[in-house]
Amino acid sequence: MKRLHLLLITLSLLVFPTAQAATLKIATLAPDGTSWMKVMRAAAADIKTETEGRVKLKFFPGGVQGGDKSVMRKMRIGQLQGGAVATGSLINISPASQLYNLPFTFRTLEELRAIRKEFDPYIVQELAKEGYVVLGISEAGFAYMMSDEPIRTSEDAQKQKVWVPEGDLIGETTFEKGGVEPISLPLSDVYTSLQTGLIDTIVVNPTSAIALQWHTKVKYVTDFPLLFLTGTIIIDQKAFKKLTPEDQSTVRRVMAQAFADMDKQNEVDEAGARDALAQNGIEFVELSDEDKARWEELATSAVKELASKEIYPVDIFKNLQQRLNEMRQEP
Repeated sequence: MKRLHLLLITLSLLVFPTAQAATLKIATLAPDGTSWMKVMRAAAADIKTETEGRVKLKFFPGGVQGGDKSVMRKMRIGQLQGGAVATGSLINISPASQLYNLPFTFRTLEELRAIRKEFDPYIVQELAKEGYVVLGISEAGFAYMMSDEPIRTSEDAQKQKVWVPEGDLIGETTFEKGGVEPISLPLSDVYTSLQTGLIDTIVVNPTSAIALQWHTKVKYVTDFPLLFLTGTIIIDQKAFKKLTPEDQSTVRRVMAQAFADMDKQNEVDEAGARDALAQNGIEFVELSDEDKARWEELATSAVKELASKEIYPVDIFKNLQQRLNEMRQEP
């Protein structure tokens, strides 16, 4: 009888295996203490509670694991299970990740949000084909040129030392079309490079400029957004599939709500950061309609060249542009 009892226990363990605790290590450049990290840590606490400790999210903020490029490499070798990265850093993984990153695509935040309802699922699906689970796409905000001299035209920019993120082919191509030779650097080198004069112009959203203290090294903001910045949390698909289906569902649900909350907070933070820049004496440079048209012409030329390099999904982007045109024509 005792042997039968042990046999039944063994069979039950085989059929209904005990759920193993899993820790998903996620690295990000976002500084600790920011609204973004506060929302993510709260989501991690909820996930731990709801899964009864089976799933833990451990964040490494502030770039302690290196830039996005290093994070992606560490994910490939299993040192990390996830990364909160700029979607621009996924350019060599899937063209779909660049769908929202092309210059002068969106005019307002409302346009982006309307488009996301249709095109977010496509981005998630395409990254899944490459072995990544997308837990959310975040709205960082519009990026502006910030410099120590006012910039109105590409001729003005040609006199500046313009930074683009390491590996940012979209940024490089856009500026090169304007006759600018951008300086490619990792994010971690930007502040020091602004101090030493290696660069004097950056393209960034107001909240990030303040969080990273870059705003202390510039005097002007060209008040014409170049592009909208987005980020994402991706998890290695193999690591995610080790979670039970129920725990996977919990993680997806909690993170989806966290990203929704974060987007609302980001909108508030961006408005506040813009006001803070002005209060700190930074001048917002307005462009004439003619100047704006010239920048948009350069962007159109850059987008065409990027299409020839298959940097983004051309047919899908055409659909996106069509949706935008339809929205803009609505009364």
